[in-house]
Amino acid sequence: MLPSVKKFVFALSITVACFFIMRPFTPLNIVQFELAGSVEVAAKIISEWTAEQINNVKVSIYLDFVFILAYCAAFMFACQAASIYSAVQGLIRMGSSIASLVWMAGVCDAIENIALLKALVKISQPSVSVAFYFATIKFAILTLALLFVMICVAIGFLQKVKGNQ
Repeated sequence: MLPSVKKFVFALSITVACFFIMRPFTPLNIVQFELAGSVEVAAKIISEWTAEQINNVKVSIYLDFVFILAYCAAFMFACQAASIYSAVQGLIRMGSSIASLVWMAGVCDAIENIALLKALVKISQPSVSVAFYFATIKFAILTLALLFVMICVAIGFLQKVKGNQ
């Protein structure tokens, strides 16, 4: 097994563990809160939560700072391993760039978390907007990375099948 694959499996294991640690604290509509975009929508979501749920959301957001490190590492190693598996030099070079870009998604997530924590204390349009825009950028980067990994794996698989004929 390639070193990058081993690192990916390790980082993915930590990511999954973090997910299950966070899950009891995270409401089902957390993504809607991240992407609320307006004070009205954010206020409506928060109004549906009890005081205990709001405290749990805060715990979830604080735990998310650790989760960011885990999922960014998993995405980074996935990009590296998948690009190597593709055996296409251009994709291998691109894999390093996308792996670095994943860490920008992590920075966006951290900024989003700070904005969400501020919104939980006092909802304001700036905090809701910052959370919305940085969450959108984060999800866009992670979607790009996931698509890249899927394309590289597909190309690598096709090359392996083609080589066996």
